[in-house]
Amino acid sequence: MSAAGTASVRATLLGDWPGTDPVSAAADQLDLLGAPHLPALPELPSRGPGSDATGRTAALLDGLSVDLQPHGWRLVPEPGLDHRRAVSALRTDGLALTDVAGESGVALEDLVLRVTGPASLAADLWLPGGERSLSDHGARRDVAQSLAAGLGEQVRALRCQTGAGRLTVVLEEPRAAAVLAGALPTASGYRTVRSLPRSEVRAAWTLVLQSVLDAGATGLVLAPGRQGAGADWGWAQLALLASEALPPRASGAESRNAGPGLGAQTKDPLTALALPLAPLEGPGADPSRWEMVAGWMEAGRHVVVRLPTPEFPGVPETRGRAGASADRPYRGAAVGLARTWERMGLDPALLGHLILAAPGLSGGTRVQANRTLEGTVATAEELDRIRQDGGLS
Repeated sequence: MSAAGTASVRATLLGDWPGTDPVSAAADQLDLLGAPHLPALPELPSRGPGSDATGRTAALLDGLSVDLQPHGWRLVPEPGLDHRRAVSALRTDGLALTDVAGESGVALEDLVLRVTGPASLAADLWLPGGERSLSDHGARRDVAQSLAAGLGEQVRALRCQTGAGRLTVVLEEPRAAAVLAGALPTASGYRTVRSLPRSEVRAAWTLVLQSVLDAGATGLVLAPGRQGAGADWGWAQLALLASEALPPRASGAESRNAGPGLGAQTKDPLTALALPLAPLEGPGADPSRWEMVAGWMEAGRHVVVRLPTPEFPGVPETRGRAGASADRPYRGAAVGLARTWERMGLDPALLGHLILAAPGLSGGTRVQANRTLEGTVATAEELDRIRQDGGLS
């Protein structure tokens, strides 16, 4: 039977978590994201510098060091206190997850590791002279190569440390469109950094993805974003570039035996595109995004749908954002997704290539974060029942 016929709809977390305690964060995820769902290495930016997205990823760089300045993380010749703090926080997260899993008797079948990709990392790291490393070709090359080597080592270390059977790496590229469009301001703010050729961005993504595959990663997710970009680079162009950077799908037995997780120990890892959920029609509709989803599904790839931040009454950080009722976030979302699926003419079996991702949740409380993750899991399981029934009708 094909992978599409056997895989189930799963849930995961592609974002940060509230609080400062990696043990409680790991316990929450392992409790809510048991198999077949996909727990992630916790991210706790509330701990301070070094636990933010840029500092956390910079801690992985091989042969490059950083420190923290008022304008952001800066490349420096030697590691200092800021660098060591970031490395320590990342190591602590892995140890906490391993300890909680061991004490709970949980065998980690899947684990997701989310890091900032090379284009966005180069945009957010600064040179000693005060400009973005994105502005210097040699610095961009060094950052991509250093990230590829360091992330490969992290994959090996995490698999060994946690015993995870399958490890998926998510390359988060929130600034991808801005980098490609030349929309990022220089240090002075009077001009913008020159746009990067798509061939260079594609080569950097391919380099990092191949490195983590060689290190034993079994799933790859590219999450390009449009943060700070104009209309020049839309979702369709980003999806096309992502498809060119991801390894090609194999055919035959290798593809059919890819296994139940987001990836498996084969020459043909499952590959995915992550993008925000949009309705097919009505306010905020984006039919072209659903056409991309259909194309990726029919090509045998996965799609990670990022759910919106739910609105919790009395929490200013979430007021006005798309969400669902307070009793359970995303109530009714499964039926809505299934109806869109039918409208697009997609085979219900292909729902098994869908992963629902909870958003970053550090702006709320631990209770709200758990409710959101519970809602994500419930929506995935409801959607999977629809898949098993062959659709809504």
